[in-house]
Amino acid sequence: MDTNPIRDVDLRTRALAQDMIASVRHAVLSVYDVAHGYPHLARIAVQADTDGTPMALLSEIATHTRLLETTPRAGLLIEAAADTKGDAMAQARMTLQVVARRLPSEGPDNDARLARWVANNPRARAYAKLADFHFWRLEPHGGLLNAGFGQAYLLQPTDIKKPPTETGRGR
Repeated sequence: MDTNPIRDVDLRTRALAQDMIASVRHAVLSVYDVAHGYPHLARIAVQADTDGTPMALLSEIATHTRLLETTPRAGLLIEAAADTKGDAMAQARMTLQVVARRLPSEGPDNDARLARWVANNPRARAYAKLADFHFWRLEPHGGLLNAGFGQAYLLQPTDIKKPPTETGRGR
């Protein structure tokens, strides 16, 4: 009997992982707090960048942001849209190992990013342009997708990000 819970990644698995990132609006970020020797977890706002990479809009005064500045390796927990009637443990969820990188706060790329962010989250208009908020790319280096009982998949970065199209952008 095969007791290995890890299954082979296929097109359906890749599509699920990419769709979860494309639709994400909140996730749990886990960063390491060197001073205290424990992980620090925070619920953050997340959206997908044009290539399907998770992106966060973080305040520089937040604890998790200050911790990312010193230790950019982090974990990100993304959950599929919840079926409130079903068993939460049967719902798809994905943990990603990411490296966070703060993006430039000036220029046309930032303006376009901000416009996409606010279009997806109109309430963010109230704080998104404040001087202490900055975009961070959460570059995936791997992960684990649990698509339900007995459906675990180890993910590589190529499974997570959208493949480039002819124009050089994600689909």
